[in-house]
Amino acid sequence: MSPTNHPPAHRLLAYVTGTADVPARLLVETHLSFCSVCMREVGRLGAPGGLVLEAMPEAPVPPPLFERIWREASRHEPPTRMRGLPLPTSLLAELPPPAHWRWHSLLSEGSRVTCLTRDGQGRSALFLVHLRAGARFPMHSHQGHEDTLVVAGGVWDAGRFLEAGDWNSAPAGSRHMLSADSTEGCWALAREDDEVRLSGWRGVLQRAASLRSH
Repeated sequence: MSPTNHPPAHRLLAYVTGTADVPARLLVETHLSFCSVCMREVGRLGAPGGLVLEAMPEAPVPPPLFERIWREASRHEPPTRMRGLPLPTSLLAELPPPAHWRWHSLLSEGSRVTCLTRDGQGRSALFLVHLRAGARFPMHSHQGHEDTLVVAGGVWDAGRFLEAGDWNSAPAGSRHMLSADSTEGCWALAREDDEVRLSGWRGVLQRAASLRSH
């Protein structure tokens, strides 16, 4: 089934033009693996640039550059899907091995999160969130903009049920809580511009842990 919630136009345009940061690019590419509608839109947006490239004269790749690219590509083994980890291999290819991921509890039973990668030029980061069946992502607020993508299962957010492939956005200053599907749970990717702050006693513990780490 095709997703019903899609990235905003400016996210797709940034992806096509190559101006998206790394977390945003990976998030859009993962959505495209679910969505033929956005795949066609990306093709439409990229068509003018393709015509310009076709009109340019071909230039051969210098042998030393080709050899360096080939050596670098040969150093890496193609990633394989891990059992219980519903991420496309194209995404896994750009991430550290899952064995190196550091999972953190959200201080709510059955919920955890890990940071997959950060943008080297800015503050944005891409996180993977896992909620077991019926688990909650506790009440929290966003200091910056958030874009999320459900990759497996489903989740309730402010009365809306989001399924695999669905995109969702939360502006800076927003506050909400998420509840995973009672049968399948939920896996989701989240691109954050800034810190996510837990509310209530969880927030107190979060801030205390942050102080201890500095």
